[in-house]
Amino acid sequence: MTWKSRLPLIVESAIPLSLCGALTDHVKNHTARPRTYRGVIDESLRKSEYVEIPVHLQEAVISHCAAHIRSHFEIAPKCIPTQPAVVYRYGPGVGFVAHHDEVTDIERERARTNGQPVVGGDLTLVVCLNTPDSYGGGELFFENPAQEIKPSCGTLVAFPATRDHIHGVRPITRGERVTLVVRVDAECL
Repeated sequence: MTWKSRLPLIVESAIPLSLCGALTDHVKNHTARPRTYRGVIDESLRKSEYVEIPVHLQEAVISHCAAHIRSHFEIAPKCIPTQPAVVYRYGPGVGFVAHHDEVTDIERERARTNGQPVVGGDLTLVVCLNTPDSYGGGELFFENPAQEIKPSCGTLVAFPATRDHIHGVRPITRGERVTLVVRVDAECL
């Protein structure tokens, strides 16, 4: 089995609450922008805003996650210096329809004109930055095999950014769901 076919990794308390707080403080002090899906803002497919995260916070997150990733996927996560990590804020609405994280040519082309970051890479790291009771709905789901989770603050969910890992966010019914997304490249051990 290659790392690309492994099931998602879920690690509670992978990120210390102090780092979650630093990420949340950064988001509060910066203006969020609407986020696209495949380069188009369409709130019937995705209703979220994002804030880019500075490199030092991104590196701190990767540092805390590296041992877990090495153990589960048998690869070393490698930072992609040309693209930012982002925090997504999902308010009440659709969440995010089922999708894969493999970057498409359409997304790259649209990003040249719309100012949206292209967030590519081999592996997607999602870190929950607020408590599951602070919002209704908003579960992270995977289609195959079917899995639905509503992680606690500081939980890492990591999975290959391939077409085989279809996932999404259930509609948010109240409050705000806040997650960090970091993409990394895989370096063989």
